[in-house]
Amino acid sequence: MGFTLIYNLVRLLMVPSATYQQVEVERISFIDALRWLSAPDSGAPWEALFVNPCRPYRFAPRVQKRRPKKYPFMTKPRHQLCNQLI
Repeated sequence: MGFTLIYNLVRLLMVPSATYQQVEVERISFIDALRWLSAPDSGAPWEALFVNPCRPYRFAPRVQKRRPKKYPFMTKPRHQLCNQLI
């Protein structure tokens, strides 16, 4: 119950910061907002929470190095597998 309250409090802080910086709420750093809530008197304004960079092509193939389940072995370098997904 306590974790849910803290999570929602952090999200409530992220909304006005995202509106002020004119970015999506998902791009505001959750960790930065949590740290601001734990020490709000640190001098940093809530409007200046860190905005995560937009990385639209950041993904990884669904493989594992060791195969305990249904995914295949990782037999090629990760960058080659990423290029196959594109």
